[in-house]
Amino acid sequence: MKLITHAIRSLIIPLLLVLGVWSIAFYLILSDELIDEIDDQLEIYTERIMRQWLSGEALPDSADGSNNTYYIRQITPDEVAMNKSVEYTFENVYIHSRLEEEPARVMHTIFKHHDGTFWKLTVMTPVYERNEVISTILIATLILLIVMLLVIIGIFTLVFVRYTRPIYKVLHYLDSYTIGKPQPLDNKTNVTEFQQLNESVSSCIHRIEKVYERERRFIGDASHELQTPLAVCQNRIELMMTDDTLTEQQMVELSKMLQTVNELIRLNKTLLFLSKIENNQYIELTNVDINTKVRYSIEMLSEVYESKNITIHLYEQSQWILQANEELIASLVSNLLRNAYTHSQPHATIDIYIKEGVLCIANTSEGESLDTTRLFDRFYRKHGKKNSNGLGLSIVKAICEASHIKVNYSFKQSKHIFTVSR
Repeated sequence: MKLITHAIRSLIIPLLLVLGVWSIAFYLILSDELIDEIDDQLEIYTERIMRQWLSGEALPDSADGSNNTYYIRQITPDEVAMNKSVEYTFENVYIHSRLEEEPARVMHTIFKHHDGTFWKLTVMTPVYERNEVISTILIATLILLIVMLLVIIGIFTLVFVRYTRPIYKVLHYLDSYTIGKPQPLDNKTNVTEFQQLNESVSSCIHRIEKVYERERRFIGDASHELQTPLAVCQNRIELMMTDDTLTEQQMVELSKMLQTVNELIRLNKTLLFLSKIENNQYIELTNVDINTKVRYSIEMLSEVYESKNITIHLYEQSQWILQANEELIASLVSNLLRNAYTHSQPHATIDIYIKEGVLCIANTSEGESLDTTRLFDRFYRKHGKKNSNGLGLSIVKAICEASHIKVNYSFKQSKHIFTVSR
């Protein structure tokens, strides 16, 4: 989940709480103001009726079109003691103009006449318009709440994206960074924390490059320096084996020594080759015909396959032209075919499929699936196979990464399947 999503999710709940409380408070305050306004009108109307009643003037007609209704009745002193002098209530009253009962605001007022009698004036005004107004206000408030929430989130998103843009530039820089090919970090910002982040990333990349350069030089120098003494040992052993005075046991021991030295020479060359691949020293790119490289490797390894009576089936569905280093692709194909030979039993079958963007090599095997977690690790050999130094698939993986292609392994129907794809 992205950072902005986390930030928005963390912001929404407090915003909903704050805006929700504000909306409720706004609704209650506005509703209370409307009731106060109605009560003020009732007070004015009540004072008018009481003044006209006490002065003996004609009272206004209750059917004057205002929907206000009133009536006056005499009450006893006991009722006076039992009721408040002024009281407001909500009641359902019959409205002649609407021919139905409607909720109304009612004001009860007890007053004393000049003759000492007590009277109760009840004034009523319908509030269905108030309810409609409040309903409209409630809907408008909810709409305003949603609009404000969206606007706040939108503004927050714009501000967040603008001020966190340097972080995404750093992430993009790190994603595109290739060891051995450093590029300057162009991420101008006025924010102090982001400036410190830029400096830390640049410093870290610089340290990585220094360590990488030291490692590259060490591997290259060590491999080159080992070639000469290994070649000398090989020549001296071969020279000693030409001595006719050696016994059979001595010849056997020298033969074992020569085999060991040859293994060391081959291992040294392989490590040097792998080091060159990882150091991006194969930079010359050409259009390589994968079909041609596969056919050539099959021809070169035909005698090796015949020694185990292995049958090869080549299925060329289409041609695959890949822009890459020709030497690396040749090594890639050769190592995959040699690996298929290594993990095949006598009289096995190797199927090779080629189409645009895909090379698939599948060999039958009586064994089980290879360990996918260590398959491409250096010096990994299944069950300690003696005819493999465990670097073939490491080279395949390194070549694929250098050539910007992918390699995948699967085990289906007792077949080891390696697929190279664009």
